[in-house]
Amino acid sequence: MTDPKRQAEVQRRYFEEADPERFHWSVSGAGFAETEDELLAPLLAAVQDPCLEVGCGEGNNLTRLLSCAPCVGVDLFTKKLSFAAREVPRARLVTADASALPFLDGAFATVFIRDLLHHVPNPEATLSEAVRVLRPGGSLCLLEPNGRNPLIRLQTRLVPAEAGARRFGADLIAGWLAAQPLVDVRIAASQPFPLRRLVLHYRFGLPSLGRYRLARQLLKAIEALLGKLLPRSCWSCVTAIARRRVPD
Repeated sequence: MTDPKRQAEVQRRYFEEADPERFHWSVSGAGFAETEDELLAPLLAAVQDPCLEVGCGEGNNLTRLLSCAPCVGVDLFTKKLSFAAREVPRARLVTADASALPFLDGAFATVFIRDLLHHVPNPEATLSEAVRVLRPGGSLCLLEPNGRNPLIRLQTRLVPAEAGARRFGADLIAGWLAAQPLVDVRIAASQPFPLRRLVLHYRFGLPSLGRYRLARQLLKAIEALLGKLLPRSCWSCVTAIARRRVPD
């Protein structure tokens, strides 16, 4: 079993600093930002006002969420929030632990969580806290990596801070959601094989290729082909949308 203190230290080392390059790549990176738009579109369609993002980091997702509703962003790391305050000034930002949110019960119509649960020591407790601050009838929107995907699996081996994603998949998330006071749960697989994320990566890829239409079209076509070859249970992302049950 993983030592929670050691896990927390690994996460702190990897994530406490702001990553401006990652923010700009996600928001406006040629050839890559459009993949983010595609990935988040189903979740954004469920967003209601007001919206809370738990684990907002530098504000990558907030830039898109704000097109749907006023937003509050919560993160544990102050340096990330300082960066987000400059880049996403329309959002209200709060430093807090995801397992102890400083909000009243039912304060938000939407709670959005992306790529957070596989980083925290107790995902179920974090999820329960998110549901606590969600009003009856409100939308919970989740996005997590799928450990069955070959590329995600490789990432969990190479990056210690991502090791928690190894056990993640649709079945695990479905079980956690079933234990919460939620209805109309919809779980889907997304991004069969995130080739554009890999090839156009801002650190170890060739992001300049994204400027060329032919390269973008080719990468997208290969992704579509891989989507036909890989079973959905092995696609790279799991998304979930659910509503907080309305009391009788």
